[in-house]
Amino acid sequence: MIGHGSRAELVHAGQADCGIATRAAARSAGLDFVPLVWENFDLAMRQRSYFRPAMQALLRFLNERRLRQRAEELTGYDPSPARLIRFAA
Repeated sequence: MIGHGSRAELVHAGQADCGIATRAAARSAGLDFVPLVWENFDLAMRQRSYFRPAMQALLRFLNERRLRQRAEELTGYDPSPARLIRFAA
């Protein structure tokens, strides 16, 4: 199985016309990037788990400036919806 970086390198070397990879992999190889789809990822948990210290630490990290900065560096990532509760039962 070929990883994102390897695919980008194959395209960069002219051994492939295109490949499915992340924007960061394409950027690091000096290639253009055409997004095919935007995916959202949700974290599902029991309500009681939300209040545990480890989960609160993760949620705090998702709102930290350094995470937003890293997402900007990689491009194509948007952590702004982090900590939103979409459904509570």
